[in-house]
Amino acid sequence: MTTRIALDGVGGQGVRVIAGIMGNLLARMGKQVTILFDYDSSVRGSMSDAFLIFDDEPIANPVVEEADIMLKLADKGHMRIHGHKIVADLGLDVPGAEQIPFASLGSQQFGKELFGNMIALGRLLRLAEIEFDETAIRESLPRRFVDENLAAIRFGYDLEPDDIARLAAEAPPSRFQMNAAATAPDRRAVGGGLDASDLPVEVAETG
Repeated sequence: MTTRIALDGVGGQGVRVIAGIMGNLLARMGKQVTILFDYDSSVRGSMSDAFLIFDDEPIANPVVEEADIMLKLADKGHMRIHGHKIVADLGLDVPGAEQIPFASLGSQQFGKELFGNMIALGRLLRLAEIEFDETAIRESLPRRFVDENLAAIRFGYDLEPDDIARLAAEAPPSRFQMNAAATAPDRRAVGGGLDASDLPVEVAETG
């Protein structure tokens, strides 16, 4: 059965890393795989999207017009297709999406925000009903931080709905929520508050 996955984010969040590792893994498992990237490489923080299709049979059309699973890591609004199942970073205003605090979990569980994209990869593997093959995953990863990345993928893969709800409720405000607070019309000009310079930088890619 054909499975179509779309990943929506910005440069520095690891969108291409997630898609590349997932494609490599699926190919090692004997699947037919296509991956298309759409990104602006000139500016960090600009659009970075990826489209992955896998099947047991040859893939006739590599274009994703409607996704079975969509991962949204940014709120830039580049993606113009529909996703049947949507997973979004905490704080993104995506109706009906499953919200997981990827960045904060990367920091809390593994010491660095950048491992949040590997948690996201683990969740994608689970939703796509791909078996957790530790050997194949390890061989598909970049050579740096292999054990940490593998643990983060396992963490995301093992998340259950109750875990996701609890983690979202316990998580600190995401960068998207802080940005909304900082740019709200009623934000006071003096005293306390957030300034654009206080906002966290984008998550670095792994590998």
